[in-house]
Amino acid sequence: METNFDMTGWGEISGQLRMKYPELNDADLYWGRTSRDDLIAMISAKLGKTKKELMDTIKSLDYHS
Repeated sequence: METNFDMTGWGEISGQLRMKYPELNDADLYWGRTSRDDLIAMISAKLGKTKKELMDTIKSLDYHS
């Protein structure tokens, strides 16, 4: 099942990711002019996780899309 979120829900998701991974900062979680896939790739690289692992983590968060 695909994890579906957009920029509207990203504020809530990014806040939860920041609490779970304090090494992430605002710049890491900023979704500006990049695609969703590129954003996930950048964050997963910083955390040393695969994109699938990060998407599984996002799926496990309690957020409203």
